[in-house]
This record gives sequence, structure tokens and C-alpha cells, in this order.
Amino acid sequence: MERSPNLKVMAVLAIVQGVFGLLRAYNWVQIGTNLFGQGLLLIPFLGVMAVARGVVISIVALLYVLFAIGVFLGKSWAWWPCITAVIINLFLVVGVLVQGAPLIEGIAWSVIPAVLLVSFSQKSDAVAGV
Repeated sequence: MERSPNLKVMAVLAIVQGVFGLLRAYNWVQIGTNLFGQGLLLIPFLGVMAVARGVVISIVALLYVLFAIGVFLGKSWAWWPCITAVIINLFLVVGVLVQGAPLIEGIAWSVIPAVLLVSFSQKSDAVAGV
């Protein structure tokens, strides 16, 4: 079964988001492991929280990659990981913005999920054709 170009573009965007998400997760895990050896209680706890954040980000990134794999294999379940990843990703971005991160960082991490969400919400072959 031939996939539409729109769906292929969505899959490529999901791969890009997944790769950048995995790099970001690696950064958080690296920060967390650096904090483990410092202090007695509070700083190692912050290290654990940083590693946990990295794990959550990596799970979301892997959901994007799972969506892309499902699209390229023509699986009908492929849109569920993407919708889940988009929703979690947007919640993470809102949380980071509430914590005081620069707006440009929030925009950078929410552009591709917003494009994917809009593509899925349109009545096209994006949802039905997966």
C-alpha cells in the first residue's frame, strides 16, 4: 500500500523530533549523573530528578520513532504513539515554560509536535491512511 507524501513528511518530522529528543535526554542524564557525586542529600536528589526527566524525554522521543517506523511499515496502530508523544511533549514544554525557560526554547520544542497535531486533526489520510 502506497503512503501519501503528507504522511511520509510527518514520519520524517517525527524522526527529527525523536533524534533531537534523544540528544536532549542524554544531556539531562549527563547532568543528573554529574550531580550524583556532589553533596550529601539535596544535590544527589536533584541529580535523580534530572535523570528521571531525561528518561521521560527519551520515552517520548522513542514514541516519535515508533510512529515513524509504524508509518513506514504501514501499520494501523502507528498514530497512537504519535498522539501520545505529542500530548506529553506539549505538557513538558508548558512545564518548562512555567519554570522560567526562554520562550524561544519552548517554541523550538513545540513546533514539530504542533505540526503533527494539526496534521492529525485535519480530515485527511493522515489518521485513516496509517
